[in-house]
Amino acid sequence: MAPSVLATAAGGQRLKVLLVASLYKLPYRVLRCAAAAGTEVYVLGDRGAHGLRLSRHCRQFFPANNVISGLYDETLAVQINCMVRDIGIAVVLPGDGPSTRALIACRDQLSAPIFPLPSLECFDRLNDKWKFTRLCGELGMRHPASRRFDDAADLVTGCDFGLPAVAKPLSLSGDQGFVLLDGTDTAERLRRINYRPIIVQEFIPGEDIGASIFARSGEVTAFIAHHYGRGIYSTFPGDTIFTDLERLTKHLRLDGCYNFDMRRTAANDIYYLECNPRFFFKIDLSMIAGVNFVALGLPGREPAASDMIRCHSRVYLPKGLAGSPAHWLAVSRKDLAMAAHLCSDPLPPLLESIGVLT
Repeated sequence: MAPSVLATAAGGQRLKVLLVASLYKLPYRVLRCAAAAGTEVYVLGDRGAHGLRLSRHCRQFFPANNVISGLYDETLAVQINCMVRDIGIAVVLPGDGPSTRALIACRDQLSAPIFPLPSLECFDRLNDKWKFTRLCGELGMRHPASRRFDDAADLVTGCDFGLPAVAKPLSLSGDQGFVLLDGTDTAERLRRINYRPIIVQEFIPGEDIGASIFARSGEVTAFIAHHYGRGIYSTFPGDTIFTDLERLTKHLRLDGCYNFDMRRTAANDIYYLECNPRFFFKIDLSMIAGVNFVALGLPGREPAASDMIRCHSRVYLPKGLAGSPAHWLAVSRKDLAMAAHLCSDPLPPLLESIGVLT
């Protein structure tokens, strides 16, 4: 991806950004998008983020003085301000969920602008699957029938819901804590629920899809609906999804980047499962498809028509190409860009693939 002409400071120097991270996998993808926007990326991370120092796109890594927990941390704010002063940081970026919430909690104490983010109230409301489900109900957005339980014992006492169903923690992302309840091996599956509270939702047959937006003052300025499987990242128009998310964004007057996980049934009905009010795991794939969500929050970046991906397209990763030999005859520029993206920083993806970086 070509560097953005917008990611420059006075005198034509590259814009210096500070990426704050508590983890490795998601922040690495954010780092790559920031670098692709033409910025010089410095990283402030705790133990879980140390793998980021191996990227050739990490200008310098600084260990955090405290664990980045997602809470207000005066020590973190002071450390960030010292780096802003000493390095000339122009923008502070969050790399994952804990760092996003921490920057929101500390933003009034920071001496440099941070990437556009929601209020703490909106973050907590969207990040909580139960609260998000209730919000969907208020806005007329289809969602699975859901119940909330205080703990596993409460779930056992009140388990009169239909099967199959899915048990999940309220605020973890992806499949963390996911337990399918289908009437088989019930005792063993209940023992795997080691978190509280618990949300239990009806299981929706269909395929997993997602959509990501960037918003300014309650207006959606970038959108992409996506599906990933077998090494192929696909986009599609998502007209109904866009209408729903536009309504939600206006309702909460959101700022920043958000990703939504959904299920799409055979009848093309969309069920909203959760919202991640932060950067998302497939953000580098969205960049190759046409929308760099990190670049959207940098100084001087104005909305563009190209930020709205409302069409069918595909990006093949090497795994996808290996499974689709016929596609070798019609490799697209996006496929070549994906290959170049992976090859330009080979060590971290290699170490991640063999489980050294997690």
